[in-house]
Amino acid sequence: MMRHGVGPVAGLREVLFPKRGLSATELLLAINLAVAAALYLAWGRDYGVNLRHWADVWWSAVREDQAYGWWLATIVLHAGVGHLTRNMIALLVASGAVEFLVGGRWTLAAYLATGLGAAWVSYVGHGAPPLSVGASGAILGLLGCTASFIIRRRRMFNYAQGWKVWRVYVPLFVLLLLPVLVNADVHAHTGGFACGLALGLWLPPHARIRKLAAVDSLGDEEAE
Repeated sequence: MMRHGVGPVAGLREVLFPKRGLSATELLLAINLAVAAALYLAWGRDYGVNLRHWADVWWSAVREDQAYGWWLATIVLHAGVGHLTRNMIALLVASGAVEFLVGGRWTLAAYLATGLGAAWVSYVGHGAPPLSVGASGAILGLLGCTASFIIRRRRMFNYAQGWKVWRVYVPLFVLLLLPVLVNADVHAHTGGFACGLALGLWLPPHARIRKLAAVDSLGDEEAE
């Protein structure tokens, strides 16, 4: 959209869902919600019991048969409604940020890569069943991608964008991130975040970042 003739300005809608049609963020949300809905319909009140049973079985399959494909299933499974709700709210923010910065395809790749990395670290760190389930490792991975991308590409942002990043977003990011890292599955969270930090260093910026950076309504010469 345009604002007072200064060029395109990204609003909240454009940041969270930066693509017309089905964005990567919406696709990830839909996959997680669809898997949860299907399993709740199939298992009903036994959802928790069955999920724990299969997580135990999958851990043994990974240990004994090197069936590493089961890690893929764990990054779209959740322990309950509360777990799912919290993760989907966090996913909306984390995935929306990455998609805005690097585009949808890289967002999907980052979710998959950091989610699997988090699952591996969790598996190695625990050394006992069950396999950990949940999207939080991938979500922390996306947040890690955002953090390292912004640091690596900081010179691309104009003055107003840079001010908001370092004076608003980064402090809020740290305030919200630190409690999450040490909550629940610490291995998965720290593993996913570390994978995201490494991945974000080389993710290429989307063309929209350069276009927005070219519009600086508050240049350095106007700052006191």
